[in-house]
Amino acid sequence: MALQLIDLNADVKYISVDVSRVPYAFTIKLTDKTFTFTIKYNDIGKFFTVDLVDVNGNVLAFGEVVRYGRPLFNVVEDERFPIPVIIPCCITSDDTSEVTWDNFGRDVKLYLYDRRTE
Repeated sequence: MALQLIDLNADVKYISVDVSRVPYAFTIKLTDKTFTFTIKYNDIGKFFTVDLVDVNGNVLAFGEVVRYGRPLFNVVEDERFPIPVIIPCCITSDDTSEVTWDNFGRDVKLYLYDRRTE
């Protein structure tokens, strides 16, 4: 399985995050399924986490650490999880290498990549 590169001439899709509201939950439809994301911040470790719940209230992931450039939910191949691969990254600067309170939701976004099967 390979990730499709973002075409900068196309509309770039991402999940918007508002760190001023953390901790908070929001519901979003991704492809054909609706999920609730809960974004939290760990003050001691200085990192964000995401909880993922399906439309029926089933917890699919709890406390998933948001790591720069690493797919959320470890690219789980399970029909219960979102179809797009969600990767926290910054497409406007090469200087960014981590998710921080100052850049998450502004420069670093949760970009959606299509899964490719070949």
